Amino acid sequence: MQSTHNGTHLVIFIVTGAIIAAQLGSHVAHCISQYNLERGLGVLFILVAALT
Repeated sequence: MQSTHNGTHLVIFIVTGAIIAAQLGSHVAHCISQYNLERGLGVLFILVAALT
């Protein structure tokens, strides 16, 4: 029974994080130019690739 309880908490944590991230992402997209967003995303992908 304990594993189901932990799974429920994990789902609630993930859903809440996704909703907050979507709201922040929408706000950031309106505040930063398209060019800077694309450059930042490219740098992020390069960093992730370098770490894996």
